[in-house]
Amino acid sequence: IIMVDDYSRDESYNQILQLQKKDNRVKALKLAKNFGQQNALICGFNYVKGDYIVTIDDDLQHNPEDIIELYNTIRKGYDVVYSIPENRQYSFYRKLGSKMTDFLFSVITPKEPETKVSSFRIMTGELAKKITRDKSAFVYISAIILQYTDNIANIYVSHTDRKHGKSNYNFIKLTRLFFKLYTYYGNFPLLKLLKSKKSQYIIEEKIGFDY
Repeated sequence: IIMVDDYSRDESYNQILQLQKKDNRVKALKLAKNFGQQNALICGFNYVKGDYIVTIDDDLQHNPEDIIELYNTIRKGYDVVYSIPENRQYSFYRKLGSKMTDFLFSVITPKEPETKVSSFRIMTGELAKKITRDKSAFVYISAIILQYTDNIANIYVSHTDRKHGKSNYNFIKLTRLFFKLYTYYGNFPLLKLLKSKKSQYIIEEKIGFDY
């Protein structure tokens, strides 16, 4: 289990270290500053091993028990399986953002309309390795996935209220996300001149790795 701390301001990293002391299967990565969720994920992808890789958020809205169904589904031959909440417990802005992102993906990628994406998913280890080839400063995992495969499935699960903290998403941030997706993953040569050359992430500390 790889836990990436994206420069949190609370006790999250200390909690990760406590878990690592209790179970050496837990690995800790601490980033030197806040790079964003997607960049933190691709950082973790550079350290994963195994035939199948699961990504899951830390806000407890996703049920870890659903990993079993994700695993059983991907074993049918898919490259990636997304867990889609039947009743999203999100704010209006998050729901609007999801719809905007889904529409944009339909424009800039070969995603089929019926295919949905989320941050709770399972993919093959081979696909995870391909994702790490993307060195863009701005990272969006699902956009990268859709460049490599359309062999995708969805499962539908329950979705609960966020247990701790609150989402940082708002309309301005979602608008910026929309523009960056267009810039980095759309087929628009002039916009690519706006791409940043910054590092995807910088690791301040890693604990529990022997590789």
